[in-house]
Amino acid sequence: MGQIRFEPSGTDNTGGWWGEATSSIDWCERNYTHTVYIAEFFNTISNIGLIASGCHTIYTAIRLQFELRFIALGIGALLVGLGSAAFHCTLQYWAQMWDEVPMVWTMLVWSYCHITMEGQGSWALAAALCVYGVWWGYVHYLGAYVVLFQVHFGVLVVLGIAFLSRSVSVWCTVPILPVSSKRLASVHVQHRKLRLMGQLYVVYISAAFVIWVVDQKFCPSLHALPVNPQLHAWWHLLAGLNVHFGLHFMMALRQSIVDRALPATAWWGKWLLAWVVKTPQGWVGKLPRRD
Repeated sequence: MGQIRFEPSGTDNTGGWWGEATSSIDWCERNYTHTVYIAEFFNTISNIGLIASGCHTIYTAIRLQFELRFIALGIGALLVGLGSAAFHCTLQYWAQMWDEVPMVWTMLVWSYCHITMEGQGSWALAAALCVYGVWWGYVHYLGAYVVLFQVHFGVLVVLGIAFLSRSVSVWCTVPILPVSSKRLASVHVQHRKLRLMGQLYVVYISAAFVIWVVDQKFCPSLHALPVNPQLHAWWHLLAGLNVHFGLHFMMALRQSIVDRALPATAWWGKWLLAWVVKTPQGWVGKLPRRD
């Protein structure tokens, strides 16, 4: 299996604890420059945001008694963070699978949550997505098709943004795109906050994608700078924020629908960080509480 590298061979240290890299891709960070135990130091530690987001989502979903599918979203984010850290730490094939396969699985759960947002869970849809996820994971494991994986994941992300945009338009009564201040003023402040969560999700994932592309296309130029800005690590940090806003947007919307109440969110700063909180009604709606 050939390996995709973003810098010439021999430009980094190869004598690491994990041995020769077996992954199908080696990113734009020189290996084993800080410790013999971590291949890509900054790309490894920058996954802390994804790990924290996954843990916080699991905690919130359990504490506020959300359905199992929302706990699964948090578990997915946690697995992606841990898998990505393992991948960049070792540059081993098995760790790469623990990064890339959960990324697809989590996006499938994301789509499922949006499709079932207004009603009960669907065992048939869940089973179909599980079968597809297992099949795709097996196919990807056989060859680690880098470009195919990236295109496939990109399609799922675009689909996820479309689902989120529809939810904003339907439930916040205003599109996710910028509108006049007069029209926005007619929307309840809680719906405006929920819309802002959705907008920040799109902003962070878009910025992360641009940084991800620049890191690959201009890797030699980045290394020529006095200090490499480590853009792939920034991709991880922005992805952590993107995931956090996306998951809490969905939980706030689901809770609002079930409780037949306004979305309940708490904010730190005007737009820096937000999370779902319990509504005064406390799940009094008639929708079933379990999948």
